[in-house]
Amino acid sequence: MTTADLVLDAWALKPAGKAVRVGIAAAGLATATLVLLMATTLASGTWMVVLVGVSLAATSIRAARYPTLVRLSALTANLLAIPLFGQMI
Repeated sequence: MTTADLVLDAWALKPAGKAVRVGIAAAGLATATLVLLMATTLASGTWMVVLVGVSLAATSIRAARYPTLVRLSALTANLLAIPLFGQMI
């Protein structure tokens, strides 16, 4: 019986994988900055948008530093939460 290897080392250590990891971090931080800037224009529900922005920054950096399926899934869920919170406010 084999164990599940959730670390994506096969592509993450190659030059193209390193470029993708830098792209994940840069895109995540840019999107988090835009979400936090959007929070300054809202009249209500600002705290929810701030929490989404901060958690997006944290999950994108964690997924870029050590990409596992769990961390990439958390990043995807966080990115999908942005439009949902936008509709709620």
